[in-house]
Amino acid sequence: MMTTLSMLVLASTTAPDVVVVYPDRAQVTRQVVVTCGTRTATVFEKVPPSAAQDSFRATVPEGTVDGLRAELVKQEKLFGEKAQALEARLEALRDEARLVDDQLLRVESQRSLGRKLFNLTEQGLMREFAAERPDVKAWQTALDTPLALQVTMAKSAAELRSKRRALNLSLEDVQRQLDEVRAGAEQQAWRVEVLVSCAAGRSTTLSLTYLVAGASWTPAYEARANEAAKAVELSTYATVTQVTGEDWQGVKLTLSTAVPSQNATPPSMTKLLVGASERQETKKVLTRRDEYVETASVAGSVAPSGGEGGLVARNQGLSVQLEVPEAAKVPGDGDAVRLFVGATKLAAAFELKVMPKLYPVAFRVAELSNTGGWPLLPGPIDAFRSGGMVGRYALERVAQGAAFTLTFGLEDSIRVKRTVVEELKKDTGVFNSKKRFTYAYRFELANYGKGPVDVTVADHLPVAEVNDLEVALGEKTTPGAQVNKASGIATWKVPLKAQEKRSIDFAFRVDVPSSYELGGL
Repeated sequence: MMTTLSMLVLASTTAPDVVVVYPDRAQVTRQVVVTCGTRTATVFEKVPPSAAQDSFRATVPEGTVDGLRAELVKQEKLFGEKAQALEARLEALRDEARLVDDQLLRVESQRSLGRKLFNLTEQGLMREFAAERPDVKAWQTALDTPLALQVTMAKSAAELRSKRRALNLSLEDVQRQLDEVRAGAEQQAWRVEVLVSCAAGRSTTLSLTYLVAGASWTPAYEARANEAAKAVELSTYATVTQVTGEDWQGVKLTLSTAVPSQNATPPSMTKLLVGASERQETKKVLTRRDEYVETASVAGSVAPSGGEGGLVARNQGLSVQLEVPEAAKVPGDGDAVRLFVGATKLAAAFELKVMPKLYPVAFRVAELSNTGGWPLLPGPIDAFRSGGMVGRYALERVAQGAAFTLTFGLEDSIRVKRTVVEELKKDTGVFNSKKRFTYAYRFELANYGKGPVDVTVADHLPVAEVNDLEVALGEKTTPGAQVNKASGIATWKVPLKAQEKRSIDFAFRVDVPSSYELGGL
């Protein structure tokens, strides 16, 4: 309960000023300047009912917050004056519609009278024609009078009907507005009253914050390749939606990567038990297991650009907050709004990459490192080169400082062909109880472009997971292969002149003990 106030100064504010949007909710802040005094009361009205009651917080930079009370109230008072104005407008339109109906009735009566006069005149004219000397001129005038009356009344009737249709549209529109206002008056909203004490004669800014559900944001990206500068400009956008019931007009918007609904409490470790049970000896079976291995590489970087277009990020420990540079407008009815967040220039190493085993084409790729101020969240990315947009694909999460790869379309001037030369299994000898598998492949590359290019060719070399297996490159392998021991990926850097063709040979062997069941290898 709030106590009796020694000084009562009422102020009200209904518009959000600052909003922090999380992936699953939003924190809204309303601010108002308060003239200081002893226990000054400030009222915040029309706070949406989706606001969590236990999330209301009030702060002031100077002075103290003496109390806060929040209650759900109907909006009858806020909508009362508007409803009265609409009811008065509706009644005025109905009166006008009744007047038009009366006028239309009189016009139709006069139009009916004109038709009767015309019929009577027509009958008299027929009798006149039967006489020896008919007075045609006199009867012509008699016909013109009722005919002119009918034309005038028809025109008036058309104008009145048009006016009545316009009045019907106005009546429907005002009735719809009145129904919405009456429905709004029945809805509930939070009314928050805050008591503030500060030095008399001064003013301070009172901030009320609260959490609302029904708000979220997702990232989207645009990557523009600049091969001459060996850089990629990565622009970040945010798609924001919210159905909180209140419009965010011209707010200072911040995007947070934190998810408040997730539990950030570290787990507790429990007892780890180790036991043993006797098992029957089994024969080893050689199996093939395909595994996705991501090879990390670090590229140089350029610090995030400052000033216009620069991405402003604040590290929050477990999360990052991104500031939207311009005042944002996000309606509260669920319509999605795309907002520009910022751009970061990253140094990139461009290359043509070929993986003949997977795709017989050459890809233009850029190797980068995320040197921006925040981790890249999963989202769609549009890739651009000098010729325009070359593709859209999904970007996976990239940790801050981690290496990642962007693709900028296919290089049509490069042709690739992979041919199987040998896939053979044989015994190595009487005194060597092993079986040998030998494999050999040939990659044929052709450059049909107008200038020289460097192509990186990659393929798999099996990686042994047990010491009994031996894997080695074959003698026919083209020199210059770089093999990553962790992933087993072998690569060649192949320079190609314009209209040049070259071949790469890739051979390897796998020695397996005869005691192994070979399975499907």
